[in-house]
Amino acid sequence: MSSWPLVGRECELDRIVAVMTGRAGPGAVVTGPAGIGKSRLLAEARMRAEAAGVPVSWVFATPGGIPLLPFVHLLPPQAAGGELTRMLTAAATRIAGSGALVIDDAHLLDPASVALARHLLGGASVPVVLAVREADGWWRDLDRIALAGLAEAEIAELLAAALGGQVESALPALLLRLSSGNPLLLRELVEAATFTETDGVWRLLQPIFEAANLPAAIAARLDRLAPGVRAAAELVALAEPVGAAILERLLDAEVIAALESERLLTALPDRRRQLVALVHPLYGEALRATLPPLRAREHRRRLAGAVEATGARRRPDRVRIAVWRVEAGVPADAGLLREAAREASDGLHHQLAARLLQAAVDADGSFESRLALVAELPYLGKADRALELARELETAAPDDAARAQALWARARVLLVGGQIDEARRTMSSAVSTTADPRVRLRLEAGQAAQAFAIGHVHESVAAGDRILRRHPADPEVRSWLAGSQVRALACAGRTRDAIELARSALDAADGPRAELTRMALLQALALDGQIAEAIALGRSALEGEAAGRAATWRAYWAHELGQVFLLSGRPATARRWLREALAVMPLQGIPANPQTWGLDALAEAESLLGAADRAGELAKRLRSALPEGFAAPRRSGSVWARYAEGDLTAAVALARSQAAELEETGSMLMASWVLHEAARLGAAAEVAGDLQRLSASSQSALPPLMAGNAAALAGADASALDDVSRTAAATGCTLWAAEAAAAAGLIHRAEGRLGSALASSARFEELYAACEGARTPGVRSSPAILTRREYEVAGFASRGLSDREIAVRLQLSVRTVHSHLHRIYRKLNIEQRGQLPGVLGS
Repeated sequence: MSSWPLVGRECELDRIVAVMTGRAGPGAVVTGPAGIGKSRLLAEARMRAEAAGVPVSWVFATPGGIPLLPFVHLLPPQAAGGELTRMLTAAATRIAGSGALVIDDAHLLDPASVALARHLLGGASVPVVLAVREADGWWRDLDRIALAGLAEAEIAELLAAALGGQVESALPALLLRLSSGNPLLLRELVEAATFTETDGVWRLLQPIFEAANLPAAIAARLDRLAPGVRAAAELVALAEPVGAAILERLLDAEVIAALESERLLTALPDRRRQLVALVHPLYGEALRATLPPLRAREHRRRLAGAVEATGARRRPDRVRIAVWRVEAGVPADAGLLREAAREASDGLHHQLAARLLQAAVDADGSFESRLALVAELPYLGKADRALELARELETAAPDDAARAQALWARARVLLVGGQIDEARRTMSSAVSTTADPRVRLRLEAGQAAQAFAIGHVHESVAAGDRILRRHPADPEVRSWLAGSQVRALACAGRTRDAIELARSALDAADGPRAELTRMALLQALALDGQIAEAIALGRSALEGEAAGRAATWRAYWAHELGQVFLLSGRPATARRWLREALAVMPLQGIPANPQTWGLDALAEAESLLGAADRAGELAKRLRSALPEGFAAPRRSGSVWARYAEGDLTAAVALARSQAAELEETGSMLMASWVLHEAARLGAAAEVAGDLQRLSASSQSALPPLMAGNAAALAGADASALDDVSRTAAATGCTLWAAEAAAAAGLIHRAEGRLGSALASSARFEELYAACEGARTPGVRSSPAILTRREYEVAGFASRGLSDREIAVRLQLSVRTVHSHLHRIYRKLNIEQRGQLPGVLGS
């Protein structure tokens, strides 16, 4: 940590400074429990008051009761040790009119000091600010400033400042739960923890505690426990929340009574059972961090036996039994282990799932256990072992249906490894291997998902349509298809079909399948032009994952939400979510598709915020990650990265070539999107016809909006641009709306319509205020004045490139660069290249 700033106290700080500087009443009392930040707040207020010219004296009250001891440094030398009344009078005289007075821990003042403080307050001769723990006392009539714990957003702000960068969004919620917002305890937690930075995002390395770094208060609290009571608390820490009946089976009544007398236990609400947990989550963290390994194994063995003995009828109980048995090193039923592994995998805890499945393989060596293990190994970076095991299963399969499943498993691993052609051949072989109609249908749905994962949208949509025509009313089939088919339909421009499929599939889906379908629905809503609905869905999901099953679920939602914010024209917010997604999402074990969308979107966000170097690095990283045969559906980031480098000609050429590739794969809406980027970069006349053609077959509101924008820009039609601006704003595409308003204002002004120009410009200012500083040609006046080539030359010159370097970059002669610069200076009404950054906003 570089610093520990004061956050979330501005209102309270202003009130205290007002008292100290005489702009409010004669006194105030700051209340709150220990560690809430009273002294820190008063110290900050003192600095501000003294900066305003008001000296502030500080008194620290201490227990002990010696008369006037806290004020001794303020007494005249001749008064110290004299008669009490004379001392009080001398102290009051010296302090009166001397600025302001702070009395910290005023609840500890001796009676004489209380009398002096009350005298000063009553005479209003000096402003007095008290800090106390309780609201009630002799200070009850003073203006009260009650300090509460920090909120989650304030903790996030504090961590970002202390760590010097963005923090994972789940981290403030975790620290709020552990600290209850107490700043002192929060600081102890942060200083005890180990953080790591990944892709610009600070993350916590779990567990938060180790045996050597417990907060002093927690360590002291646990160290005074009797050995038997501490062991019982450890058992609760491993199992919490745990049924009271389980504790009564495992612990003697005397030990339970001791736990309660130490105030370590609390009851939790539950409709069916009485559940018990430790009174504060920090105790559980500390006990688990200090638990000796052999005692932990014994605790888990006993817990597994006790829960089994009570029936273990609830699924979570069965999963916990399996985990406890594996961690205790004792045998467990293979079926139970597979069930627990499915639960762990659904929560994206793939390392635990693989451990449980390896234990299941060791227990029964069954085809089912080994097949499940194949799916988990790539998440651990063991794709080679997964392929080897899948081949073994093909040979060992008891029937064609099982062999087809083994082939499908191998196809998934090949896809993860970027072996696309081999993955496709293997998947086709799996489909043709089995005659079982239900298994074959499931494999055909997997084949459609595979086609979308490699960017072959037309193939994916066609396969999905064939399946739905054969089984139009089968809810399970819709559930199988929805995760990928909703996205494929949306990319193809059939956004209304995508939304209908997602919503109907959600009626039959649960668990992770429902979660993935909701993510696909968010994307379909956004690509349909329902931006506000998509953002609301994403935010709701992230709030639901606040205590999440795994950080990766939050990362997937952040990935989706970041892209929607980018479409809405808020690149800084988009960058925050996209950075977190890429930092947290697993790099192993999933098809390249999510990362390619995220890397491309983040490159666009960085470009729009002027971070050309970072945008270029992301675009390069994406190019190197794409395996042969993979067609990334999202392409705008690479285009904007070229723009950020200053090469508009190359950006437009790239956009047009990528649009052609996207159209060839059937990704019609995404082709429109990247063509629209070319229009925004100055090539509207060149792409307007293609945008109009593509919009004719789209169900989405976005392609017609893009086509209308390009046509209006190409025709310099100010009225049409005003209409585009209003439509884009209503859709939620605020940056597009701002750009259209800016262009309309310039055209109105050039054609002599001053009133219309002022109206369009005012709309631009209002819209652009929400665009978080996005930097595009459309929000600057100069691109409307300069040609595309002049804008490129001006951009390079503003970044310090010499005329010869510009000539090499743009493949021009130095003389041509000189001519361009001369025209640029004349058009922009400037005299030298040093003025270009100010004009261009570079």
